[in-house]
Amino acid sequence: MEELDRLKEGLTKSNLLVYKNEDLGLKCSFVKEGMVVDSFVIEDDVLAKALSERGMQGIVEGSNLQMLRNNYDWFSLSVKTKKLLHELT
Repeated sequence: MEELDRLKEGLTKSNLLVYKNEDLGLKCSFVKEGMVVDSFVIEDDVLAKALSERGMQGIVEGSNLQMLRNNYDWFSLSVKTKKLLHELT
């Protein structure tokens, strides 16, 4: 999934993730030192739901961001598994 790759890249380049639900999906903005370094919209519902569960009030920062970075492979596998299960049912 291209969105997972882009999410991983954004997490490594930033120290704050801000997300907001929009008509097209979940808009994610990666912030480093007060500047937005990347921004894109996640259209996949499974990934958007999993990511929104990681933050509070549209923000992933501090220990939550560090935990997401450190466990990204597990997070990615979880999202892929949920996506596959969703397609099979």
